[in-house]
Amino acid sequence: MLGVGSGVRSLAVVRLAVVVPSEMLQYPPRLFLRDGQRVLCVPTGDIVWVEAAGNYVQIHTLRKTLLVRHTVKAMQEKLDPDHFVRVRPSAIVAKASVAELNARHGGDYTVVLLGGTQIRSSRGYREHVENALGHVAGTAHAMLVARRRRRAVRASDTMQPAATTAPVPGSPRSEPATCALLTA
Repeated sequence: MLGVGSGVRSLAVVRLAVVVPSEMLQYPPRLFLRDGQRVLCVPTGDIVWVEAAGNYVQIHTLRKTLLVRHTVKAMQEKLDPDHFVRVRPSAIVAKASVAELNARHGGDYTVVLLGGTQIRSSRGYREHVENALGHVAGTAHAMLVARRRRRAVRASDTMQPAATTAPVPGSPRSEPATCALLTA
């Protein structure tokens, strides 16, 4: 047992983790971002899309493009997922600014924004893009409907028991296979 005069100090660090349900999170209507010596106030409704630029992100708004030292992941955490979707590791788009979603060969998409900007999505974010933007007009809409229909048919096929047929007497499948060992 260590006493007070033993010369050993103990330090107790207690960390408290608070788990908050996602429906209780409130996303701010404006972002306050530091740009050098000044702090910028950017309304989230003005953000059209965000892209990575090295150690910075370019925030494309309705009026101008801002360059801020941030990561795309940090920006994604600050933006409401009901209004923004990450389409590739280096880009986030505002759902309201998407004009078309066009399918590309290989399973990815081209997201066309209202201003005409085209952003390629990546296959790793395909499900996020389909779930968030599958209702948007473009070549991807018909393809998504067909894919969902095929998945539903496959799911219903796997749920039904397979039909079994009895072997016909005299057919090769009804007789047990015999193997002969050949010796020289």
